Amino acid sequence: MSEERRIRDPIHGFVALGGKEIDVVDTAVFQRLRRLRQLALAYLVYPGALHTRFEHSLGVCQIAGLIADALKLNGDDRTLVRLAALLHDLGHGPFSHVSEDALQMYADQDKIAAVGGNTEKIHEVITGRLICAHPDLDRILSVKDREQISTLLSSGYGDPILRSIVSGPLDADKQDYLLRDSHYCGVKYGIFDLHQLHQVLACFDDPIGGRRLMVSPEGVHALEQFVMAKYYLTTQVVRHKVRLITDQMLLRGISLGIDCDRIEPLYRVYNFDGSQEFIQRYTEWSDDALLDAFSTDQYRGTHCHALFARLRQRRLLKRVFEIPLPGLTVKAREAVLGISKPPNRQRRRDLERRLHESMAQAGARFNAEVADASTFVIAHSYTIKSVKEQSGDDEGSILITRLPQPVPFEEESTFFRSITDKLNETVFQVYAPVYYETAAERRELQKRLQTPMSATVEAWA
Repeated sequence: MSEERRIRDPIHGFVALGGKEIDVVDTAVFQRLRRLRQLALAYLVYPGALHTRFEHSLGVCQIAGLIADALKLNGDDRTLVRLAALLHDLGHGPFSHVSEDALQMYADQDKIAAVGGNTEKIHEVITGRLICAHPDLDRILSVKDREQISTLLSSGYGDPILRSIVSGPLDADKQDYLLRDSHYCGVKYGIFDLHQLHQVLACFDDPIGGRRLMVSPEGVHALEQFVMAKYYLTTQVVRHKVRLITDQMLLRGISLGIDCDRIEPLYRVYNFDGSQEFIQRYTEWSDDALLDAFSTDQYRGTHCHALFARLRQRRLLKRVFEIPLPGLTVKAREAVLGISKPPNRQRRRDLERRLHESMAQAGARFNAEVADASTFVIAHSYTIKSVKEQSGDDEGSILITRLPQPVPFEEESTFFRSITDKLNETVFQVYAPVYYETAAERRELQKRLQTPMSATVEAWA
């Protein structure tokens, strides 16, 4: 095993790694994370957002160790959670969560079910496969090590508190990305007091067995700050309009490249079949490799090339229509709510053709890069959970260690008790390859399209 190494980090000062951790970081499969940006194409609006999954993974490992120390975990448990934190993003593909959506479209679902168990996200299935089977890790981690790490990241291993450190509403992943994304984007939205939050963490014996990660009563205000940081970073960075548009352009370029252009190498990137050959191919791709490979002259004239070239040149689709879901009838609201999900691809395509016709009739001017501009019209809906709902996760709320029994954070916090659960924000938007020369023309076009676009959605529903 290698000697301890201290790595400078702008968020944590130094990240101290030792033994197996250093050997893992030095593998090619882990070094690949240097070529996967943490926030995909967010750098097109936040130029500093060039940080990668590599430094984020180091940061998550560092925070997992700090939490383990705060909870006074034993040495073996501390080692396990740090290794799991270090490896938690190993299965991400190009542009991270964009690849998640593409894999949902083109993966062999039976193979996912066979190897993924109850894991919902495909990149987590691939992470498990890489941890358990990638040859780079053979000489570093034993079979037992790999099984424990993979199990901890999926269903949980050992004391339940171990999984909560790497996957849960207070996990090390969230704690690092909030601070890191804020730093590199040059914003203050995700800032919270990391040291104080760790001071108020507590273990609580669960009646059904094991321990749960909770927060002591004096930590309510530190927890409020953490939850608000998550909410604001989501609304202002993750859901920024440019980030939304670029993610959808990437995904549309991939889907058109596979479905319309019949680009076999692109299909093989996302056709997960559980094989070792797929894993080997998958780990050869990065953000720039994907964008560069399919925007070369070899693919000129394809839909994929046109969209990827636009992204490289920052010639983005324009947001031409936006409406909160309460602005639609109940029938239309239900129809567009899940319009971006893979099972709704055919209905979405039909809606987009109608929206294109509506825009053309209203006098919108389209870029002539492809014969059918409607293929570049993208209908998209998304939801930002209320700040109260974001305080927990799918497995429940963060609990405060009150006696005789713990209470949910939202009930303990005076501030959060005043917030309604129902303040979710769901929005339907349309992006299109239109052009205009001035801001006044843009505003005039958006105003002109508002009524006919709304009518088109209602008629389609």
